[in-house]
Amino acid sequence: MMLNRRIFFLLSCLCLLASCSNTKRLSDGESLFLGGTVNITDKEASKKERRILKDDLEGAIRPKPNRKLLGMRFRLSMYHLAGEPKKEKGIRNWLRNKVGEPPVVTSGFDEAHNEKLFINILNNRGFFYPVVQTEIQTKKKKSSAYFSVTTGPQYRIRTTTFVTDSSKITRDIAATENKTLLKEGTPYNLDVIKGERDRIDRILKEKGYYFFKPDYILVQADSSVGNHQVDLFVTLKENEMPAEANKIYTIRDVFVYPNFRLNSPRNDTNTAHAIISDGYQVIDRRKTYRPVVFRQAMQFGPGDVYNRTDHNISLNRLLNLGTFKFVKNRFEPLDTPEPMMDVYYYLTPFPKKSLRFEVGALTKTDSRAGSRASIAWRNRNAFRGAELFQIKLSGGFEAQYGGLVRQPNTYHAGAEASIAVPRFVIPFFTIPPSSIFMPHTYLKAGYMLETRNRLFRIHSLKTSYGFSWKEDIRKDHQFYPINITYVRTDTLGSTENLNLNYGNLVFNGLIIGPTYQFTYNSQVGSSRRNNFYFDGQADFSGSYTGIGHRAQYGDVPDRLFGLQLAKYLKFQTDFRYYNNFSPKASWVNRFFFGVGMPYGHSVQMPNVKQFFSGGNSSLRGFRSRMMGPGTFNEFYLTGRRSYIELLGDIKLELNSELRTDIYQFLKGAFFIDAGNIWLYNDHPDFPGGKFTTNFHRELAANAGIGLRFDFKIIMLRLDFGVPIRKPWLPEGSRWVFNSMDPGDPQWRKENMILYIALGYPF
Repeated sequence: MMLNRRIFFLLSCLCLLASCSNTKRLSDGESLFLGGTVNITDKEASKKERRILKDDLEGAIRPKPNRKLLGMRFRLSMYHLAGEPKKEKGIRNWLRNKVGEPPVVTSGFDEAHNEKLFINILNNRGFFYPVVQTEIQTKKKKSSAYFSVTTGPQYRIRTTTFVTDSSKITRDIAATENKTLLKEGTPYNLDVIKGERDRIDRILKEKGYYFFKPDYILVQADSSVGNHQVDLFVTLKENEMPAEANKIYTIRDVFVYPNFRLNSPRNDTNTAHAIISDGYQVIDRRKTYRPVVFRQAMQFGPGDVYNRTDHNISLNRLLNLGTFKFVKNRFEPLDTPEPMMDVYYYLTPFPKKSLRFEVGALTKTDSRAGSRASIAWRNRNAFRGAELFQIKLSGGFEAQYGGLVRQPNTYHAGAEASIAVPRFVIPFFTIPPSSIFMPHTYLKAGYMLETRNRLFRIHSLKTSYGFSWKEDIRKDHQFYPINITYVRTDTLGSTENLNLNYGNLVFNGLIIGPTYQFTYNSQVGSSRRNNFYFDGQADFSGSYTGIGHRAQYGDVPDRLFGLQLAKYLKFQTDFRYYNNFSPKASWVNRFFFGVGMPYGHSVQMPNVKQFFSGGNSSLRGFRSRMMGPGTFNEFYLTGRRSYIELLGDIKLELNSELRTDIYQFLKGAFFIDAGNIWLYNDHPDFPGGKFTTNFHRELAANAGIGLRFDFKIIMLRLDFGVPIRKPWLPEGSRWVFNSMDPGDPQWRKENMILYIALGYPF
């Protein structure tokens, strides 16, 4: 520890000395350039516009000054500290040329170039007659540029005219006039004009103008109309447009090459070998794929007018099949009286069969460590319909290596077989015409064995049949009309002499019923400041007779085929709000609510369907799965900790986290979590655990800080939390700020929680 402090002190001194020498090493008459400041002297532009202009102009100043870290020019200091390397390799060379950066000197500042750049930016925003003056101030071999900018009046659009002639393309452009971005009274802005050209291009592509480009559109501005206004004229650069850009193209033939290998001379491109299906010509001599694969993916057909939407949907659906690694297409214009094209799709498949192996390690804050491993065999085209057939074997263990409260070791092993078909395997379901994604039908069957050492062994068999589809890139649906799970628990030895309680962790019987899940994520494909995430799920089990019956302990459970049948209705929602209020900081909030309502003669939901609270993505100031239910706390009541984990039928949780960048891959966070779980019915082993109208008084809360090491391919998260509200204490004493004592080792052991995890908590 003392050695680390000395090294840190030495490095700090070296950085300070190097910082002091940043200007001393400059040649005579030279100075370090510190950047520039812009002052907009007039008020012709609005306050908001002036703020935006100031940021844009200051960001355009060249050269950019040396970068800072915590207020110091660390990289420049390292450059000077390293000195002139004597060798091409070595630590001195690495420190100077990789870590360090040379000084940005004032002689590299071109006043005329920067003023010209400013005027160009201002002209593009509608300030046609700006005045820019520059002054350089130097002190102690450090120089800064000061720009005085007079914008003058901003010109606004008076009228926008779409120029037409006898050609159809000009009439098609003029027909979009009511949706123009060039609105009367808005400021002249070159970026908006570029957006207008892109808008027109998108519309023309939908009408069949395949070879048209935005560059063929010319927007002329007449600023001589007076009163600081401009008239805009939208026309075509007819002298620069090729003849094919004016034509509407239709599709003649569609050719699909499903076994195309890049740069391979063995590709079969002979269309005489084509299999014709619904107008599509599939060149597949070995009949690797059934034509139905392409019939559902393709949107173009012979005789169709080209449009970009169908173009993109076809490409996305082919990729979404999961069978092809690369998808490339080509449109070939034909020498025919009417404008026509042939379409060629070149598909490069993944290897049909593959073997995938995964292994990982884990640690937990309750002195537990373990490992997980899995091996999966895949067939990506099992029945020639692009089906993904997979067999997966998995296993792992968790063992305790320390701690005062001993918990049993856990071992698990399992096997699963699944098949995913890229279409709806049911008559009355069809693909939404606008969807760019292929729907999938899933059939799964699996077995899982979990052993709690010396306590019990849980066998579970599960089979399910369902569908997954996307409305668009942000909306995802999953519907499984058939889910059957059989659970059997074997008790191992005697539990009477063990100070362990497995309370409501055991369920024997059947879980039969449908599930539905809807997910909406506005962050996908968006760079907006405010984003939302919503995940809603519904899960039912059992027949709905006796749905109004409220069971009690001691009731004889409902049975099916001689097995206990779980009966419940379960609903849960996960809502998140992301506020990216700056490029380097965001505020994230999460609301989670789930309720499971057992009915008939079921007193509680099966343990595999219940909720838990506490953990690295839940209440981070409490131990994993050991919060609740309600005001129940075994250690507070009895002085013992004998439960393995605690579960409930109802869960409420609120999380708020402020995230900020610290340096490159290092990010920080401040968070507050609150929530709890409850039981739907009374349970004799969990006094205070039932959900009541006083639930708001039974919320636990914690606060903490976190570090995130974001290495792009993986993100390691460290969250350090402490409880600030303990619901098991008497009312009036549940907020525990006054009892916090970080100097007390016993307090730290019981209250300070560190979680190490991968990825964000939400």
